[in-house]
Amino acid sequence: MDMDATANEGLHAGDMFAPYTLPMLIRAAEGADGVPLHTVRLGGKPSRGVVLCHGFGGNKNIRDFVALAQDLSHFFSVYTFDFRGHGLSPGRSTFGYMEVNDLEAVIEMARSDGNEAVAVIGFSMGGVVAMRYAALRGGLDSVTAISVPADIRTARAPGARLIRRLMGNPLGRLYAARRYGVSVDKSWKLQAPPASLAHLIPPQPLTIIQGEDDFIFEVEQARELQRRAGDGCRLVTFPDFGHAEQGYGPRLLACLLEVLERDFEQSGPG
Repeated sequence: MDMDATANEGLHAGDMFAPYTLPMLIRAAEGADGVPLHTVRLGGKPSRGVVLCHGFGGNKNIRDFVALAQDLSHFFSVYTFDFRGHGLSPGRSTFGYMEVNDLEAVIEMARSDGNEAVAVIGFSMGGVVAMRYAALRGGLDSVTAISVPADIRTARAPGARLIRRLMGNPLGRLYAARRYGVSVDKSWKLQAPPASLAHLIPPQPLTIIQGEDDFIFEVEQARELQRRAGDGCRLVTFPDFGHAEQGYGPRLLACLLEVLERDFEQSGPG
C-alpha cells in the first residue's frame, strides 16, 4: 500500500489541507452502527494514546490539525480519523450525535494497540463528540474540548446563528452539503447540548479551551460549560485566538502538552 497517497488523497497544494509527512499507519475502523472510518496513527510504540477529533466540514487533513497531530506524535501515540461523512469516511454527519460511535471505534483501536491511557482532544463539533463520549460512556484519562458551545441554540456569535440557519431546515442542509461537501442528517437535533452533559464527565479530567476572538462561539459559552462541569473543570481562554484549529500554534501546543502530561500523570501509566 502506498500509505502517503492513500492518507493524503485528494489534497491540493496551497489550499487549507496538508499531507502527513511523518511515518504513519493507516487502518480502517468501524463504529458500532457499521459506519466505516479512515484512520491514521502517528508516533512510536503505543503507551499513552491521544485521539484527535476534527470539526464540522473539516477532516484529518486540515493543515493546522495535521501540524498538531505531528507535533504531539513526538510525545504520544496519536490517532486521527475522518468522522462519518467527512474526508475519506462515508455516511452522513449528525453534527456530533451518532459520531460518538466513530470516536468509540478509534478509542478501542488505541486501547487494543496497547495504550495504557487514552486522551481525547476535540475541536468544535469534535469537542462536542468528545464531551458526549466522556459523559455517556466514560473511561477516558483526559478530555479537552476546544471551541465548543454550551448550547448551540443559545450561542449569540454570528457563526452560531449561521449554523442554526444552515442546519435547522432542509434548504439550509442542502446548501451546507454543497458548500462544505458534508450531508447532515436531521437526527442531529436529537442530541442533548454539551451543557446538559458536562456534569456527567467528572471524575474524568476535563479542560475547556476557548479563544476570545472566536466568531462562532463566544467565551461565555465556555464559561457556562465550566460552571456546569463543576470545580474540577479547567477553563483556559486565549486572546488573539480564533475558532478551533485556526488557533493552533506554539501557545496552544504548550498548553495541550501541559494538560496531557498532568492528566496522564494523575491516571498512573507513564
